[in-house]
Amino acid sequence: MLSVPILRASCRGSRFFSTHQGFRLDVSDPSRPRLTSLTRNKRRSNVLLMGPPGSGKTSVGRIISTDLKKPVYDIDDDHLEKIWATTVADKLAHLGDDAFLEAEGQALMKLDKKDTIVSLSGSNPLHSKSMEHVARDGTVVFIDMPKDDILARCGNMKVDRIVGQKSSSLGDVLDKRVRVYENCYDVRVLCGHNESQDEIARKTLAQMKKSEKFVSTRGYQPGDSMDFLDVVRFGLAPDRGLFMAEQFIPFTTNELSRLLNLNYQERLLRVIERFPLGRLHPSELRDMIYSAYSTFTHPSSVLPVTPLAPTSTNNTKLSSTGQYLMETFHGPTASFKDLSLQLTPQILGHANSLASKTDRVGLLVATSGDTGTAALDGFSRLPNTPIIVLYPKDGVSPVQKRQMQTAEGHVCVIGVDADFDFCQTTVKDILNSKEINDEFRSIVSNLQLSSANSINWGRFLPQVGFSFSAYLDLVNAGAVRLGDPIDICIPTGNFGNILGAVVARRMGVPIRNLICASNNNNVLVDFINTGAYDLNHRSFHKTISPSIDILVSSNLERFLYVLSGGDNKLVSSLFGALDKDRRFQVSSGLLEQVQKEVQAGWCSEADCLRAIHDTFKQTGILIDPHTAVAKFVADKYQKDGTPMVISSTAHYAKFPQPMLHALGLPAAQSEDLPTLMSELRSTLPRNGIHPGIDSLIKKPTLHNTTSTPDKQAIIAIIKQFLAKFAQSLKK
Repeated sequence: MLSVPILRASCRGSRFFSTHQGFRLDVSDPSRPRLTSLTRNKRRSNVLLMGPPGSGKTSVGRIISTDLKKPVYDIDDDHLEKIWATTVADKLAHLGDDAFLEAEGQALMKLDKKDTIVSLSGSNPLHSKSMEHVARDGTVVFIDMPKDDILARCGNMKVDRIVGQKSSSLGDVLDKRVRVYENCYDVRVLCGHNESQDEIARKTLAQMKKSEKFVSTRGYQPGDSMDFLDVVRFGLAPDRGLFMAEQFIPFTTNELSRLLNLNYQERLLRVIERFPLGRLHPSELRDMIYSAYSTFTHPSSVLPVTPLAPTSTNNTKLSSTGQYLMETFHGPTASFKDLSLQLTPQILGHANSLASKTDRVGLLVATSGDTGTAALDGFSRLPNTPIIVLYPKDGVSPVQKRQMQTAEGHVCVIGVDADFDFCQTTVKDILNSKEINDEFRSIVSNLQLSSANSINWGRFLPQVGFSFSAYLDLVNAGAVRLGDPIDICIPTGNFGNILGAVVARRMGVPIRNLICASNNNNVLVDFINTGAYDLNHRSFHKTISPSIDILVSSNLERFLYVLSGGDNKLVSSLFGALDKDRRFQVSSGLLEQVQKEVQAGWCSEADCLRAIHDTFKQTGILIDPHTAVAKFVADKYQKDGTPMVISSTAHYAKFPQPMLHALGLPAAQSEDLPTLMSELRSTLPRNGIHPGIDSLIKKPTLHNTTSTPDKQAIIAIIKQFLAKFAQSLKK
């Protein structure tokens, strides 16, 4: 077992190959067994091994029985054949497929075991009622083996007693069954090509023993009292620290190959499953993931990776420059925040429904532009959910402001005459004040406010999947061989996106250089280069890349917690000093670890504009100012043939004025949105305007509320909004 401080990793493996062919699982068939977080009852503590014929379930069960101190019970040999007084093969031959499945299901309904490892038959999950019956008494472990391995094993054993085998090929039978298995498991054990039973057993134990605990970066220890859904629901730890999972299970290179032919949704599911989920069942998570990304422009291509090169290259999947754009902006509000904030509301709503029949979830978020627009869209899909957004009124683009000011629903949008750091500090203060929240609950009964910023673990976690998917797409395109490294450059403000890549690398994605790109607000660059995080005598710069205009990067706290081996006293001391003295300095040893993990560079406004202009001239592709910051920094670090992935975090049309200014067009000074969009179109870029931005032109302005940088004034505005919201609930 490999140990990584706090984000503790377990489980290494050998050789793996892909089985699934990019399928979209059909989870809507009501006849299929469907397990949820409410199905299981672990009082009887059975371990139910599920998988296709030939997956070695009974052999694995015998190996893990010593460690778990539980007996092994084989459904075929110890249950069915004793009840029927004949062999399973003879029973199938006598009854035929349909009658056999019913007879097998009725026999399984008689299972009455406790503290036992049960090896299910390959066809048990095909009978819904009996599968739900046995699943209530334990944990269903899916031994997810490569299809080629199963076919080879069954061929060697000359297996001919599989339900459905008489009318279909064994390959077709397995394809149908895997769709059923995907709805039935509590724990997935991803197996590799030609993997030994001992290795599968070891991985099974690692999965079952994975810690479900969370910790705070500043020392709060909730123990077993809080699981994943609680952590998402509360957002910030009581000690003002950020929640972290105590353990995850990484992927080997060969396990990564099992994800190659999957779509983004299935890849993300398998990544998030490696973290503690508590009461959230994988089948529920899958539904949430597919629902979240159904809002994207192309749900079949959620996070495309495209070559940043002229079109003259022979292979359009490969870049002649070695640079690739990880296009994270295809969600409804055209920024990378949609990739998390279409999913987080569903998780949060589910968490709240399980926690209380009376509590009402609400959202309080600070934004430098993109988080607010994404949160307003994502959370608007939760019925009767009050959403409060604070943004620097002169620190966002006209499109970002219009996205927020035209948002519909139970929405309070406040433009604050301050910078993002003031907005974020105010949000943290409100979320951590029992007195203020009690006042809010006196207006809206049982209101439970949470955050949609990446300080919330549920908002941060999906970001781990970005680098996984980008790497796998580059392997599929032939840009890199599986196991060989890539470089990634990410425009960075609050450190959440780049921290997701840090965790992805620790989970097995081969990332060589991970580069933090900043603008004039380059406090992170200075910290990474010197170890000093110093806000004294540092001016805040309003730039054309507003999502980087952040001086207090919240997720840096999680980063230092991981690198320090979970030293919560150190982290608490460092960020306490930042609050009090506006600076801290890490030790030379910790600085060395920081510099091994990430590199950094920054970009001036002039260089950013030049990067936009030159990239368009050379490739015909328009990149937004944040992507241009990363492009400029990436150019400095690209020294060999290693593919360089540039995180393209927003669509260029969200920032029409600097785009037109970079291209030298006169309409850059216009405030008229239709004029700006028309001028952008006239440049004839290879990448067109995002449909979500196009639709803004016809929407009416609904929110014009502003505030001075005074916390009490902001609280008063929120109270007025909540009073109106409470009245609307009575109608």
